[in-house]
Amino acid sequence: APASVAAADKAAYVPITPGAPVAPAPQPVRLANAKPEPVPTTEFVPIESFGWDQDPYPGRWVSVYVLQGMDGVGAVKERVSCKFTETSFDLTIRDFNGRSYRLYKNNLDKEIVPAESKCVVKQNRITVKLRKKEGQFGTEHWTDLTSKRRRTEKDSASDPSAGLMDMMRDLYDDGDDQTRKVIGEAMLKSQQSRGTGGLGDDSFDGL
Repeated sequence: APASVAAADKAAYVPITPGAPVAPAPQPVRLANAKPEPVPTTEFVPIESFGWDQDPYPGRWVSVYVLQGMDGVGAVKERVSCKFTETSFDLTIRDFNGRSYRLYKNNLDKEIVPAESKCVVKQNRITVKLRKKEGQFGTEHWTDLTSKRRRTEKDSASDPSAGLMDMMRDLYDDGDDQTRKVIGEAMLKSQQSRGTGGLGDDSFDGL
């Protein structure tokens, strides 16, 4: 072998003396578990000022408008979101002008179609579009954005006259003394008819 190779082999060779202590292998070091960063909690300012309207019959949409304090909101539309259920919507605007805002409404006057409802963000306003749920005779007219009465498990699908009774109650609540008298008598007659097994639809013939 060439002298240079032999010299390299000799330099790399380290003799081990029999009985000499061998250095122990280094022990694995356990790293400290990194603590997850706390998730910041968002404190929302309730949106108190808004308006709403609906398309003329037989329109399919109810629109909720948020304008006050929304100048420039179109520049942060990615921070605006809205969740829908059949009876509610939850609009949130995060980190807008140093604050976060929320408009939550449940117990809507009528049921909506969540999959077709949407939130539209323009330069200086937000519009929540609620898609009306169609019944047997198409869409219903909303008397208010939210219902004055809590919903029950028994809906108009299981009770054909429930929708009509709801409409009559709304007219009663908003009517004058004479209107209330006429509707009250008709509703009483309908309830008495139900008690005898009838649907009571003929109770409204005089209205």
